[in-house]
Amino acid sequence: MPDRNLQVLLIDGKTEDSHWVRELLADFGDNRYGGGWMHGVEIFPIDRLSDAITLLADSGSYQFDAILLNPDLPDSVGLHSLLRLQTCAPAVPILILAELDDQDLAMSMVRAGAQDFLAKNELDSVPLARALRLAVERNKTVRQLRTAAWRDELTGLANRSGFETLAARDLATARRLRQPMACLMVELTGLRQLSQYYGKDEPELALIEVADILRTCVSEAGSLGRVDATKFAIGLPGVDGNEVNLLLSTLRRRFQQYASNATRSCLGLRLGVSRWDGGPGCDLSVILQAADKGLCENMGIILQDTGCKDCHLPEYAHSHRRDV
Repeated sequence: MPDRNLQVLLIDGKTEDSHWVRELLADFGDNRYGGGWMHGVEIFPIDRLSDAITLLADSGSYQFDAILLNPDLPDSVGLHSLLRLQTCAPAVPILILAELDDQDLAMSMVRAGAQDFLAKNELDSVPLARALRLAVERNKTVRQLRTAAWRDELTGLANRSGFETLAARDLATARRLRQPMACLMVELTGLRQLSQYYGKDEPELALIEVADILRTCVSEAGSLGRVDATKFAIGLPGVDGNEVNLLLSTLRRRFQQYASNATRSCLGLRLGVSRWDGGPGCDLSVILQAADKGLCENMGIILQDTGCKDCHLPEYAHSHRRDV
């Protein structure tokens, strides 16, 4: 629980909107998302991205807990604003405060690493306070994961607990933005043969190398973890079936290149896919179980919003029904 006011940097080119945001958060400590959690919130308004970058670059400046960013500024526009800001403040959670509820812009920002997307035309004090608190708490979770408790020591990825924490965050974001979420299970096979042929250290090396391949295939917005001795999981918010197929094709191609080495020729990948398409009846455990089922049965599964009933995905069937 913070023992000081929350420090929030507000980057918005419209002075009147900056005043409005400050008024919305004036009673932050009195509502249920602030009461007992912090004393209040201090807003530091800036209207140009260049001034914000200068402030953040000064090590003696304020230690901000969160940043509210309007991506359309006098000196920077759109996704470029977020990317430039992330470069100089990688450890600070950034929430997008946009003029309109633009779903395409929202997903591009979230995929690029924004913690949340808020539309000014739908904004009120409670949703804003809630979004700020969640952003700060999620950011603490990610920092804890990076430091130790939820990290797989061999690969450096999240372990199962860490992955479930990050994927639950992604699912919550997908729900709020009314977007789908896909989950992939990836199992590395042939490790026993590899150990018999080349020694007991080779399976661990192979797991490290496959983890590196997965890192190159998954964007910053996705969740990636080693969830079992030979299994990896990938959570992808906001992706459709075509994007999943593209990821699987890329993964297959890179793994085949990797396994073309004689010492890796005994290795294979098994893939399982599930995709949640919306609705309140499906939680993370159901999505992960469906992906695991797809791994065991070599099929893709879609979780619909009508009772989370499983059904086969034609675009996944056959093309992913075998080891790579």
